This record gives sequence, structure tokens and C-alpha cells, in this order.
Amino acid sequence: MVQSLHEGLSNPHEHGFQAGKASSHVSYSRGLVLASLTMVVVLGLTGSVAAHDLWLIPPNAADVGKPVQVLAHSGMEFPVSEQAPRVAAFKRRFLVAPDGRTEEVQAAGAEGVSGLLEFTPRTSGVHIIAVETHPRLLTLSAAAFNLYLVSDGLPHIYQLRSREKTLDHEGKERYSKSPKALLKLGEGGDPTRVLGLPLEIVPLADPFKLKIGDTLRVRVLFQGKPLGHANLGWDLPGDGEAPSGSVRTNAQGEALIPIAQTGLMTIRLTHMTRPRNSEYEWESFWTTLTWRIPD
Repeated sequence: MVQSLHEGLSNPHEHGFQAGKASSHVSYSRGLVLASLTMVVVLGLTGSVAAHDLWLIPPNAADVGKPVQVLAHSGMEFPVSEQAPRVAAFKRRFLVAPDGRTEEVQAAGAEGVSGLLEFTPRTSGVHIIAVETHPRLLTLSAAAFNLYLVSDGLPHIYQLRSREKTLDHEGKERYSKSPKALLKLGEGGDPTRVLGLPLEIVPLADPFKLKIGDTLRVRVLFQGKPLGHANLGWDLPGDGEAPSGSVRTNAQGEALIPIAQTGLMTIRLTHMTRPRNSEYEWESFWTTLTWRIPD
């Protein structure tokens, strides 16, 4: 079923290792976004209909033995949060320590538009922090659903609806999110460790050793298996709603992400399946991977 959602895209794997050079039919489709925005205006729809990413923002610095706060942000312009996520309501909040131990991360309320996650690291090294949200149901008007598809890296679903002549049908969807962040506290740990999230972006090398001009090879896993033809986007602070760039994974679920500057960076992905059950037709899975590239 997942494979059928990509039918109609020419040579779907040819761009898996051309970081930042994905062609228009596999990138975040700005032309379709403009057309959909026009439709939204004509129909008198108001408010933002594009779904919000969920990011875990690691601090600039942290020390072993002292409480660490990781910010949970929800928004469309990385890393700006529009509202504080209800971290206490997350399905899971956990971290994997440098020695491989899994620990619960505490919900520490909110501060302004930031949800707060807190833990005290016991050892030095890379900590991987992750959360999972409970699945939620959503029904969008046809115009809003179409805009969401083309602005969040799912143009193949838009094209499928177009071929099926269902662009005028509302979208009934179930969605969930599973972001993670990497925090480096000295040497040690394994940033390439797989956590087993429903949808997960896994670095295949240490992202803290990268410099400007390097590329990071990543693998996308969906339900534990490599996800080919996944439309990865990456964002840097100040880039606005459109991603800095995008690329499709190859048949092994791998892609190269360019490193353009130091500081905060995120890689994001929305993957959609089509269960077609009585409550919803579509199910989307969201993930982000966020870390700070050393100066």
C-alpha cells in the first residue's frame, strides 16, 4: 500500500544522494502551494492549515549531574514555537543515555510558548531525547487538505488524489509525531543508535563531528524498516516556512544532508499511508531530528 502511493513519480530513487538537488516533482512543491493558497483565499478559509512540526530543542550547553531542560516547540518556522505543547500529555518521554540505558524524561510544564522536558544526565557523552504523541483524528476541508499535502512534502498524495479525481473530497486523517534531539555532553555515546520510534531519522555518522561543507548520511526507518522515496527536508533558523532544501531517500532509505552552517539544525519528514478504515482514510507520521552543529 505504501509503495502504491508513490506511483506516477518518474524514477523515484534517482535523487537519493543528491543533497539539495531534488527535482521539482519530488521536492516541497511551492508552485502547488501557491495554487492551493489561491484556492483557500477564494473559498474564504482563514488561519493556517499546514500542520505544525514538533521539535525538541537541546540547550547550548549542559553539565553532568545538573538538571537539563529540553524545549518542546510546535510551529512552522524552525525553531519558532507558536504554542507550548502539552508535554505531560505525550504518550512517551524518554532518553537513551551514552551507556545505552533508557530513562524517562520528566514533563516540567511550560514557559511561554515552550513546553519543558527535564532530566539530569549521569554520565558524559551523547544523549538521545525523544517523545511520542498519542494519535489524533483530524478532518480537513478539501482545500485545506490539498494545501497541507503540497506544503508538507507530500505532493505524491496530491497527485494521487488528482488522478483519482478526489481533490474535492475532504481529508480524514489520523496523525502522530515522534521527534528526537541529540545532546552532546563530552565524549562517548552513540548518536547513530536506533530508538524504535514509529518514524525515525537515524544519522549514520556522528553529526557532532561535521563541519561546514560536509554532508550527513541518514537513514529513515518506518516501523523499523528502511523507507525509500521519503521526502526529507532540512531547516536552519531564519529560513521561514519553506525548508532550506529537500531530498528523496534511496531504496535503502538513505540520503545525504548538506551542512551549511554551525548551530541549530533540524531534519524533518512527514510520511503518509492509506489505511482506509471507517474512521479515517489517511494516516500520517511525523518526525524531526534536531541537534547543534559545533562552531
